[in-house]
Amino acid sequence: MGEPQNIPLLRVQLCLKKKDEVTDEFFHDYWRGNHVKLALENKKFVDKVVRYNQWHTSPRLKEAAAKFKIPVPEYDGIAEVWVKDIETWESIVTDEDFVAAIAPDEAHFIKAPIHIMLGYDHTVIGEAVKAE
Repeated sequence: MGEPQNIPLLRVQLCLKKKDEVTDEFFHDYWRGNHVKLALENKKFVDKVVRYNQWHTSPRLKEAAAKFKIPVPEYDGIAEVWVKDIETWESIVTDEDFVAAIAPDEAHFIKAPIHIMLGYDHTVIGEAVKAE
């Protein structure tokens, strides 16, 4: 079964690991504060992104997840960026001002490489996020 037609929004998930030399607290505080401030200073990012969500986890939650006997990914967080389409995402991540601000800042707290997934929601319970 392929992609449905007329996907309302594209969800970009950027899976992040903290740098080995930073604490869990530093990673999450820096991401919530300094890093997001830079993204919000970029006009293209603010104008084109429909929703931006940071998904944070912790060593305690990873340990709790491991009790379910299912492999637990090593990520410390996932940035979710919801946009109209792939072309919109490409326009954001190729914007010179965005790249100049975001890429060097990632080196302060994110361990390369960042993994990416593109997808769409199929809401079963609850309200679906709709394109504006």
